[in-house]
Amino acid sequence: MMSVMFWTTPDEVIRREIESVRARRMILDQLEGGPKTGSELRESIRKDMAAQAARKGGRRFKPDKIKVTDPKLYFNTKHLEDIGIVMSQKESQQRVFSLAPKAVHPVRRVIGVTRPNLLLTSMARPEDQRPFVAWVSSERRFRAKAVKIFVEAERFSRGVSRNLEKFVPEGSRTRWKADWYDLPIEVAGDNESGVRGDLIATYDEIEEAVKEDVGEFDIVVDLSRGPPTINIALMLVAMEYSLMAIHASAYEGEKTDLTQILPRGE
Repeated sequence: MMSVMFWTTPDEVIRREIESVRARRMILDQLEGGPKTGSELRESIRKDMAAQAARKGGRRFKPDKIKVTDPKLYFNTKHLEDIGIVMSQKESQQRVFSLAPKAVHPVRRVIGVTRPNLLLTSMARPEDQRPFVAWVSSERRFRAKAVKIFVEAERFSRGVSRNLEKFVPEGSRTRWKADWYDLPIEVAGDNESGVRGDLIATYDEIEEAVKEDVGEFDIVVDLSRGPPTINIALMLVAMEYSLMAIHASAYEGEKTDLTQILPRGE
């Protein structure tokens, strides 16, 4: 008989945590907006507890009776650190907490926060930019504010343009910033030259780019047109960071048919 494997997604783990302990929801909600000190987290939890008590207690409620102790905060932050959602470090006389980079997108999905979209992609043939640009310019399901494109560097030694703007369809109001990331052939590989590339080195390069932007953007990974080594690395990064991954069988402007590959259904 064929065995079936079941696993818990990061979203499910985070949802379980915030539904079981309200203070943990407040901690994650605050950290999604950026690093916070222990004092800032305690005050946010205290205000939430006071608001909850006021709704229940009416005129009998006394705000000065609400306290959040260091042990209460430590118990919850330590638990979230132990399961890999939160990280912390000592700065001067205070401990500063932040979301672990790999937990940022699952936390956002669970608490219902969205950020501007960044499209992370690759092109095996960057000379064929026009259909890609037409698609990004007309895409309405997510409006990309920035695009990062990983390519094998030698492609640009052949006179390939880096100016995507010249392919934006006339009349389009969509504007986005594009950055090219050139990877050496021994890292990215090249099918035409028979060079396999280095998957781990490619993954590391893409991961660094994700870490730069994960706090500011919701990152969408496009797996439609990259060479094998880069595409596999993109897929692995999407899985590790719980990013949305999509695939288009062909870029056809606003009629492009997309398949969402990740994240797995909740």
